[in-house]
Amino acid sequence: MKSNKGFTLIELLAVIVILAVIALIATPIILNLIEKARLGAAESSAYAYIEAAEKAAVVKMMSDTTTKISGDCTATKTTLSCTTGGDLTLDVKGEMPESGSITFGANGSVTAAKDLKIGSYYVGFDGSKATAKTTATAADGS
Repeated sequence: MKSNKGFTLIELLAVIVILAVIALIATPIILNLIEKARLGAAESSAYAYIEAAEKAAVVKMMSDTTTKISGDCTATKTTLSCTTGGDLTLDVKGEMPESGSITFGANGSVTAAKDLKIGSYYVGFDGSKATAKTTATAADGS
C-alpha cells in the first residue's frame, strides 16, 4: 500500500487564494493607520512648536519688561520673526515647521497658528486644537 504524504495542488491553491484575499482586505486598513499616525505626529509637532514659542515669548518679556510679544510672527524652523517684539529663538524637540505663521495675544500666549508646514502637512491651531491637512488639501485653500 502506497502512502501519499503532502498537499495536493488544489489545496495549495486554496491556501494561496485565502492569503491573497486577507492581504487585499488588510492593506488599505494598514495604509490608513499609517496616514493617521503621520497626521497625529504633525499635530504633536505643532503643539511642541507652539509651546516652545510661548516659552520663548515669556522668557523674552521677563528679561526685558519693555518688550511685548503680540501680533503675527512668521515661523522659519527655530526662529519666529515677530512684527511686535522682534525675533524669538526657539528650542524645539521634534520636527519643526518650514513655514507658517503664529499669532500671539497681548499676554504672550499663542492664540492661533496658520499653515505650519510640517513634513507634507499643513497644521493650523485655533487656540485650543491643532488640525493637520495634507499638502494637496492645503494648496486648494480648503
